[in-house]
Amino acid sequence: MTLEYRPLTDDDLEQAVVVESTAFYNKPTPERLEQLREFFPPDWTVGAFVDGRLVADVRTIPMARRINGSATPFGAIGPVACLSAYRRQGHVGKLLRLALERMREQGIPLSGLFTPHDALYARFGWERSEARKQYYLRPSDIRLRVKGAPGVIESVAPDDWGRLDAIYRRYAGPRNGPLHRVEPWWRQNVLRHYDEMTAGLGDNDAFVWKSANREDEGYVSYYSRAMPRTDRYAPWEVLVRDFVSLSGDAYLGLWRHLLAHDIATRLAVHLPVEDPFADLVEDPRKIELPRAEGPMIRVVDIERALSRRPFVGSRPASFSIRVSDPSAPWNEGVWRVEAGEGQVQVERKGDEADVELNAGTLAPLYTGFMRPDVAAGVGLMKVNRPEALEDMREAFAVTHPAYSNDWY
Repeated sequence: MTLEYRPLTDDDLEQAVVVESTAFYNKPTPERLEQLREFFPPDWTVGAFVDGRLVADVRTIPMARRINGSATPFGAIGPVACLSAYRRQGHVGKLLRLALERMREQGIPLSGLFTPHDALYARFGWERSEARKQYYLRPSDIRLRVKGAPGVIESVAPDDWGRLDAIYRRYAGPRNGPLHRVEPWWRQNVLRHYDEMTAGLGDNDAFVWKSANREDEGYVSYYSRAMPRTDRYAPWEVLVRDFVSLSGDAYLGLWRHLLAHDIATRLAVHLPVEDPFADLVEDPRKIELPRAEGPMIRVVDIERALSRRPFVGSRPASFSIRVSDPSAPWNEGVWRVEAGEGQVQVERKGDEADVELNAGTLAPLYTGFMRPDVAAGVGLMKVNRPEALEDMREAFAVTHPAYSNDWY
């Protein structure tokens, strides 16, 4: 038996469609192959080949992630697929390590992925590092107790993606977590959705909220789907893919539009963790707030990731960290971090460290998802110099809580 782990070529794409469709209980179709060829260069994907046959693959989409008013190259991982007969044989682990090596070579210092399988990816250094607030509600049950200024809701088409992008850029600029979007991402990911009934892509509805002076100040993209029938009438669910507002009036106007779907059984909306919608309605107990998870994030290259991260702390900070990272050994060792005047400087230095941690703990510190004192308090870090925790808190300060509107 021969084993090979390498980037895919054009000749491998038909096999990739079979592996990715079969692994997630779908059927390979000509449309999936066409989409793969159109939007994903083959070398974005690394594969495991057994006797020349593709049995597993991992795709990395090069993007950029906002933090503290700047952008850092970012590798969005997905899918990670493996045929059932070849699982638990180490193929996915080898591909994840290969993906890390390739991201480092390409100057991509951060990576992220969405998964319900935390334990698998935590072994390779990814960790929950963003959060989101999920709302489930019946629109006919909800009454806003806050009124905003009047505006206009205007339907937009996929060709209007640039208009939505202009709003999104203003929103995303100062924040922590949003990804840079390009036209194909808007058209295929934000303004379309996977339709389980047809095993293809369906179009979303999209609307812009305009103020009284005709300024675009927000938008929403959503779609509907049938829920399991429980009686004579089929229930429907409205799922919001993206909700962005630049003003309080736009925020309230977009919510009023969504609540007008009063024949829907359920409305599902995800927003940043600090969103206060449940406190703006007459009866907040009619809103469900289930646990909602953001992506797992990984620091691929410590030196690049920290040095590209704008410093927004209130005073200069200095500390050293010892990092354990067997899946990315170039990160191992002691690093001296100096932060001040909007910049962070990082260098390898000495054997003594103020704090000791692994790569998984570093990720939620980097995004601001977890404070250093909290990480230390629950045993995620060994603290050799307690005063360093305050310096770390300054160095890892953020302008906004970590949140991304996107799925990947």
